[in-house]
Amino acid sequence: MPDSDKKIIRVALPIPFADTLSYLVPDHLCDKPIDIGMRVVVPFINKQLVAVIVSLSPGDYTKNLKHIIELLDKDIFLPLKNIEFMKKVHLYYLQPFGEVIFSGIPKWFKNKNNPELPKEIWWQVKENFSDKEIETLLKSEKQKNIFNYLRDYGPLQSRSMTHVDSSSSSQCQSLFKKGLLVQSELCFVDAHPPADPDFTLTTDQQKAFDAINNSSGFNTFLLDGITGSGKTEVYIRLVKQFVTNKQQALVLVPEIGLTPQLFHEFAKRIHGRVAVLHSGLTDAARARAWQKAKSGEIDVIVATRSGIFTPFANLAIIIVDEEHDLSFKQQDGFRYSARDLAVMRAQFENLPVILGSATPSLETFNNAQNGKYHWLKLRERTNKQNLPAIKILDVRKHKMLKGLSKAVLGQIDQELQQGNQALVFLNRRGWSPKITCQDCGWVAECDHCDTYLTYHKYMDRLRCHHCERIYGIPEFCPQCGSQKIETMGVGTEKLHKGLAENLPNAEIIRVDRDTVKTSNQWQKTVDEIKTGKPCVLVGTQMLSKGHDFPNLTLVVIVNVDNSFYSLDFRATEHLSQLMIQVSGRAGRKHKKGQVIIQTQCPQNEFFELLLGKNYQEYATHELKLRQQVGFPPASFMSIIRARCKDEKKLESFLETVSNNIPQDPNVSVLGPIPAPIYKKMGQYQMQLIFNANNRKSLHQSLKNALTMIRKDKIDNGIIWNLDIDPVNLS
Repeated sequence: MPDSDKKIIRVALPIPFADTLSYLVPDHLCDKPIDIGMRVVVPFINKQLVAVIVSLSPGDYTKNLKHIIELLDKDIFLPLKNIEFMKKVHLYYLQPFGEVIFSGIPKWFKNKNNPELPKEIWWQVKENFSDKEIETLLKSEKQKNIFNYLRDYGPLQSRSMTHVDSSSSSQCQSLFKKGLLVQSELCFVDAHPPADPDFTLTTDQQKAFDAINNSSGFNTFLLDGITGSGKTEVYIRLVKQFVTNKQQALVLVPEIGLTPQLFHEFAKRIHGRVAVLHSGLTDAARARAWQKAKSGEIDVIVATRSGIFTPFANLAIIIVDEEHDLSFKQQDGFRYSARDLAVMRAQFENLPVILGSATPSLETFNNAQNGKYHWLKLRERTNKQNLPAIKILDVRKHKMLKGLSKAVLGQIDQELQQGNQALVFLNRRGWSPKITCQDCGWVAECDHCDTYLTYHKYMDRLRCHHCERIYGIPEFCPQCGSQKIETMGVGTEKLHKGLAENLPNAEIIRVDRDTVKTSNQWQKTVDEIKTGKPCVLVGTQMLSKGHDFPNLTLVVIVNVDNSFYSLDFRATEHLSQLMIQVSGRAGRKHKKGQVIIQTQCPQNEFFELLLGKNYQEYATHELKLRQQVGFPPASFMSIIRARCKDEKKLESFLETVSNNIPQDPNVSVLGPIPAPIYKKMGQYQMQLIFNANNRKSLHQSLKNALTMIRKDKIDNGIIWNLDIDPVNLS
């Protein structure tokens, strides 16, 4: 074949230093259909990698080009529409094109030798049996448990019920043979027609539904609803409209723990095929949901942040629930915001996007306030109850018993006596956040991180929550030799112990990463709480959002004061969101709720702003402060973070970058400055903070910095990353 007739393709690879690379198509593949979006295997250095074709370039033949090794697909694997969207993402976040593309592809498809995707089975109860017939057919206690669980929470896969019975798979098969269950390869609700609940929408809900339903093309809606105002009901009724019209919906949630709950809400109410997509699934399960969304075999995907890259045959709406949540921001590797990409994708595909929250992020709040987003407000709880009454408790005037005052313990006991549940919230696990010498003030710190060690009593060890190193308890102070080594502060483990001692007849359920480590453990815990039995929940932010516990009437928030002294300008914003979300767990059904906040700073203006008024007034006040000092969302910020074991080399690296960026009056560069945690896992951490008046100037400065780092190779072994629109400074 003449050189000029050689076929050249450009491919995207998951590599950090090139957007695309060119390869030749060998003669034996030239007759095969090769198109953009197909996967190929290519040689790269001394490896063979899976790549995605992003361009068919007939350009000049170059003898240095290598040949592709194999064509993996007979049809388009990644639709052109998705590739074009990812190109926009690549240009915005200034990340290598290949890394952006492969961030959105399930791991299963990144390998070249995977077998055919295995099938999955979903189970659901048949509803045409009387209680007497069911009782006759169900002789085994195990089968009864599985049947009842499926009736309450189905459709489900058997692996989602192993916490009910370890032999759930065989029990489902037995129930199926008895005719009590139906099965499908897709989640389905065809076993019985879904019905809407027997209530009408509130006036606010109806207005919000109508506004979104009557819109056309791209629009961004902020569904700003107080906790318990029925945002989920609006989501469901909107999605039903689209599914009825043979269109698809993507629903994003911040965490895996919330995915099953929202999934079941949709599955019960929507006559269609619903699937989940998150990192807790097997590689095959994630690949299957991704593939079936692309082919149109699934109507609704409920996913965590990576779901924003899922290809759809006929996507019609995107919903981002709890849009303010920090979990939507990827914190390592390619640092994207799924919420921001949801808006970008909706605009790209010309469809509506809903951002739902009781406590909108200031970025979203600002866009709604200036008219960029349509602001829909839900200000009435569906149960007609008022929001929980909030009381500030000055703990300086109270004797504390392992982190809780006697008054709080008395209130918890009173709720339990009335058959209710209480939640004690502290976003700090372990027994105590530090141990210290009472004589000289020494505090135990990690050798590898610039942080205090947390004492965990159950293991009688100190642990670093950053590098997870474990240390023994010193018998003597290493600084002065004193034996007066004491714990200081309170964690969830200590709260649990104090509650057990002071309320000996109460059931205490602790929920943190030390007690709940798997999705099955989490589901078992949630199921136990939802029985409504009187108990006290002690937990971290795992319990703070999205959950609906009907019998929960009291929330106690412990130790919010640290945020008042944080160096991060977003600290009080995040605190306000967390407090309102936690408070919103109380009184969600037909019982009144109340909230008690223990603090040593009752006079802080934060409490007056947030609790004396409402979140909207607090956000308006905070937004004015940001505008005065020129911080986001009144400006545009990015951070170049770097780490290295050599402190001087690290500082020199960032100084070189800072000193060689062309000056721009619209962009300020702060640094190099130490990161909030200066040393982590044995490496020093520093950063350059870019703050700009406009996005264009910021991007140009960042491009100059990246060009210098990549082309001049000044990194010299430094590990660095770029974070555009960071959600925190750490």
